Amino acid sequence: MSVTAVQISERRQKVKTTVSDESIKMRKFISMTMTMLKIGFIGFGGGSALIPVIEDEVVEKDKIVSEEEFNDDVMIASITPGALPVEVATGIGRQASGLKGMAAAATAMALPGALLTVLLQAVISSAGSVVKSQINYLSIGISAFIILTLLAYSLGTVCQAVNKREGQLYGLIILGVFLLSGEKSIYQLFGLDIKPIFALSTIQVLGAAFFIILFTKGHVRCLRRFIPAAIITVCYLLCAGNAHIIPVSAKPFILAVMAVLSILGLVQSIVESPHKKAFPAKRLATSAGFWLLFVVILSIPAMFLTAKTLKFIGMGWLSFGGGDAYLSVAQGLFVEGGVINNADFYGNVVAVANALPGSILCKILTGIAYDVGYNLNGSVIEGFLVALSGFACSVAASGAIFELVFCVYEKYESLQIFSVVKHFIRPIISGLLLTVAVSLYTSGIRGQVQTGSGHPALVITLIVIAVNLVLMWLQRRGKNIHLIWKIVISAGISFA
Repeated sequence: MSVTAVQISERRQKVKTTVSDESIKMRKFISMTMTMLKIGFIGFGGGSALIPVIEDEVVEKDKIVSEEEFNDDVMIASITPGALPVEVATGIGRQASGLKGMAAAATAMALPGALLTVLLQAVISSAGSVVKSQINYLSIGISAFIILTLLAYSLGTVCQAVNKREGQLYGLIILGVFLLSGEKSIYQLFGLDIKPIFALSTIQVLGAAFFIILFTKGHVRCLRRFIPAAIITVCYLLCAGNAHIIPVSAKPFILAVMAVLSILGLVQSIVESPHKKAFPAKRLATSAGFWLLFVVILSIPAMFLTAKTLKFIGMGWLSFGGGDAYLSVAQGLFVEGGVINNADFYGNVVAVANALPGSILCKILTGIAYDVGYNLNGSVIEGFLVALSGFACSVAASGAIFELVFCVYEKYESLQIFSVVKHFIRPIISGLLLTVAVSLYTSGIRGQVQTGSGHPALVITLIVIAVNLVLMWLQRRGKNIHLIWKIVISAGISFA
């Protein structure tokens, strides 16, 4: 009898423990989803600009993932051609709550920008440009807050170095990347009418960096491989830059050489690696099936409305390229493909998307889909239903390609090349973020010019200083201000 009583007690305790564990997991899932949704609403400045914001929320505050896990996600997202914040959210969600976490986090990150895009497109048809002007005023203060966040992230990268020598190396990498990518913004900042020599895109900078790492197999101190890699990279930079010191006609040949040598270096690294894991084929197949189902379900309403939906979905899966680089991809796919005309693309979709937070890829795809649906019968409802299909494609394309690359990384994570990438990805990203910070500042100036401000540079500078002083004052008073309130305060200062 006593034995039975003990067994019953143990079973009850086990049930309580299971319920408690499930409750903890559910709270973690809800917390992560709400955090991603919140970040999506304040995601001005592009994908890279959100890296420090996401890190502060999911690593420092909520402790959803560790710093090492977060850095892995950022590394994979940086080398993956998709919407960077959505890809980072995909990785965080997968590590925190499995498949459902992956879906919820990616969707929550992409939803605010996509939703605001179609809402604004619907409103502008009746309210005109007044709404965009008000959004511009609010976005200046938010941009000021993001600028400060980006500067703090870059400074934190140098401070994280294990010693003075490494700190100096990080500083040189940050400065070099900033000068290569931000040359045009620097000239604009000082009002100089000078043609940039480089002014490279994020993709071009990352491509050059990863070529060196792949070709040298991660052994960057091996001069036998590093010297030819450096020479080829310099030739590429002189060709890809704005000045075209090396004729642009040589670019395809140089890119082909870089691609072949990168693949050879990667293959050699894999062959030489003593540590090999089984490829997670089941996980990849499950993920791919999920994203396909995700697109099909959200596209059902659009399929009943227009025959263009299937064509749009096919093109949507080819939608790769982060930031403004995606604009050229979208033009080639959808404008030249006859899905949307040039005037609507630039005059409506792009204009609205640039004024709102969130991934440009998600906003553009959703905006194009809304335009397609709205033009059927001039119905906002039909526009929203077709926009669901565009939103699904944007999230699924980024989530699926991220999962593919992450599965490859998991199999070969012991390779020296991944160790080097993880070591240097943060200073490279930090240099790119400095360019984003300057671009946000100059974009704010251009926005003030469009809204008729007499001294745009002075206005933006005062707003940045005011936001900085107010937040620092509150911080020194021991106020642990939530991210949302920081955004509200920053936006309020600029709107006032």
